[in-house]
Amino acid sequence: MIRLATKFDLDDCVEMMRCYAAESNIHKLRQASRHDSQYVKQFLFSLIAGRGFICIDDQKRGLLAAIVTPNIWCPGVNEVKELAWWVHPDHRDGTVGGKLFIFFRRQAEQLIEDGRAEIITASLMANSPAIDLEARGFRRIESTFCKE
Repeated sequence: MIRLATKFDLDDCVEMMRCYAAESNIHKLRQASRHDSQYVKQFLFSLIAGRGFICIDDQKRGLLAAIVTPNIWCPGVNEVKELAWWVHPDHRDGTVGGKLFIFFRRQAEQLIEDGRAEIITASLMANSPAIDLEARGFRRIESTFCKE
């Protein structure tokens, strides 16, 4: 079952974020020596406390973290931004990732209904499986490139 993470899930969430970073396409982010678990824990706590939210699988097979933040160009427009969407490699051919996304979308849409946000954004990493977000009501707005 997918649910909102609580403070009692923080250690598991930090570990999943560590795994997420270890798979990054940005090589410098893969370096465990650069990971700061305490910072990540505090940041994730801020999401749980209302700055956003974290969707988590009860069996700790994956998470999807999101933040509510003002748009950089139009600060009066709040966005719900997907920050990290990770599923344990043993479960990537299953339904966990899709269920996390459905839960994320419902939570984000509720924030829009409540007047806390106006836009929902989600991204896919270059090494993500082929997921058709357009079929889920999203449209492509940009691509991100990195030089190390």
